[in-house]
Amino acid sequence: FSIFPDQVVPDSEKRTWDYGLKVGKAIENDWFSGTRTGITNRFNFNYNNFRTLRLYARAEQPVQKYKDEMSINGDLSYLNLDWKPIPVIPKFVDIVVNGMSDRLYEVRAYAQDPASLKKRTAYAEAILRDMQADAFLANLKSTLNLDLYASDNPEDLPQNKEELDLHMQLDYKQSIEIAEEEAINNTLAFNKYDLIRRRVNEDLTILGIGAVKTSYNKAEAIKLDYVDPQRLVYSYTDDPNFQDIWYVGEVKAITLAELKKEFPNLTEDQLKEIQKYPGNNNLLYNWNARNDGNQVYVLYFEYKTYSDQVFKIKQTANGLEKSLEKTDEFNPPPNDGFDRVSRSIETLYQGAKILGHDMMMQWGLATNMTRPSSNLSKVNMSYAICAPKMYKGRIESLVKRITGFADMIQLTHLK
Repeated sequence: FSIFPDQVVPDSEKRTWDYGLKVGKAIENDWFSGTRTGITNRFNFNYNNFRTLRLYARAEQPVQKYKDEMSINGDLSYLNLDWKPIPVIPKFVDIVVNGMSDRLYEVRAYAQDPASLKKRTAYAEAILRDMQADAFLANLKSTLNLDLYASDNPEDLPQNKEELDLHMQLDYKQSIEIAEEEAINNTLAFNKYDLIRRRVNEDLTILGIGAVKTSYNKAEAIKLDYVDPQRLVYSYTDDPNFQDIWYVGEVKAITLAELKKEFPNLTEDQLKEIQKYPGNNNLLYNWNARNDGNQVYVLYFEYKTYSDQVFKIKQTANGLEKSLEKTDEFNPPPNDGFDRVSRSIETLYQGAKILGHDMMMQWGLATNMTRPSSNLSKVNMSYAICAPKMYKGRIESLVKRITGFADMIQLTHLK
């Protein structure tokens, strides 16, 4: 029995807010309810586990375990020790992250459209002609002062086929390719890609999982945002690249002012109602390690389902066929001269729900869905997640594997 709503329903029902509320409540129930680990819920377990790993990576792990090991029946009165942890793990984390963050490549764009390929081929053929007739063209230039070279720099002509291939790869660049490279580099620079990449590398080293989110809006164009794995929710998967997940989301703590700015249709009564439900305030804290009551917790999520593209095929008086797009509930009666053609494609719905309250902020079909060029019936999530050492849903990291050694070094130092 699934807690998620039935997917075999018309698209008109999937677009309703009631259907979105069922999806949001099912995700919330999957991560914030029950005792999956026997002790706490799934979100709480991940949150506390990642928090502990980050403390170890900063050499700020709790020292109570060391006190319990060194005490005699709980008595520490005879010990005069500095309990501050030795910074062993931070050194290794910095070495690994710095090595991963070195950017050993440059963005290179190559035009693949027929016009650009034709232009590239014509340029290569012209250079090859100059190479083959170099002696004759040089003689014409010296005797008759007639320059028939197609190349602007005849003295730098390639000497053989291998040098010509290298010249086409390294030196030849069309204006459209330069523009594309500049657009990509400017987009990465605008989103502070190097800083986000370093944070993701730290998460991969410390937590064993890293995530980012891509989006598009008219004000900022392509947007790349860092996603904290501590606040990530997703469906069960065995894939380290999370390619087979069918829902994903994150929990964000935002103020009422930001909530009103993002969702301007909220009324004052709704805001007062939301303010009473600060979400799971036992988990998410501010810098004072307590909930100040000024923030509400919103679950942003994406839900992958399918949609039927239906077309009505009508024959015109000239014997031609005309297609008209219809809803998935279209079913023409037999013998009326119309045919029904359809295909199923993956679609993505985006929603936002107040955590701990049955109120939806957003629900609807996602705009600007990205699809792989090799299969347009598939859809990609806006979240890009990777956990290289994941096995059966359990995530392993470098820091997690060396915490035992750090504990032994700390105890040896104390002794």
